[in-house]
Amino acid sequence: MEFTQSLKQFLATVSWDTIISSSLRILLIAALLWAVMRFVKLLLERLERRLLRTELGEPPTEAHKRAETIVRLLRQGALIMLWLTGILMILRELGVEIGPVLASAGIAGLAIGFGAQNLVRDVISGFFLIIENQVRVGDVAIVNGTGGLVEAVNFRTLILRDLSGVV
Repeated sequence: MEFTQSLKQFLATVSWDTIISSSLRILLIAALLWAVMRFVKLLLERLERRLLRTELGEPPTEAHKRAETIVRLLRQGALIMLWLTGILMILRELGVEIGPVLASAGIAGLAIGFGAQNLVRDVISGFFLIIENQVRVGDVAIVNGTGGLVEAVNFRTLILRDLSGVV
């Protein structure tokens, strides 16, 4: 009896107009996020086709590996950026103040940047490694004495598989 009375009091204080309008805005944000991700995917597919058409004197397999590597990295970066933006927008709709979250993220990013200079240096080196077309997925490479087939290239890591199948 007491629980039902408390529930009735709680439901009487709820602003249903606010809940419905916030829910609709969140659904709109999710739909817009999905549409932008589809658009980015189409743009990246178009970029990949264009990169394949403008091969820089490379064999077709090399041009394909380079285009695939660049597009995959751009897709990762774009998806991370879009998801973070969408999550922040949804948090704002739920009533979470995102100003302090963004300020904290900026300060944390600065502190991590100073503390993780090796990581930042590795990411920048990886970026130029990819842009300068030095290593691509499908290449055979030797890194620090370990050789193998390049299975994945990220901004910071290369994943190699040797002849015996060890990653």
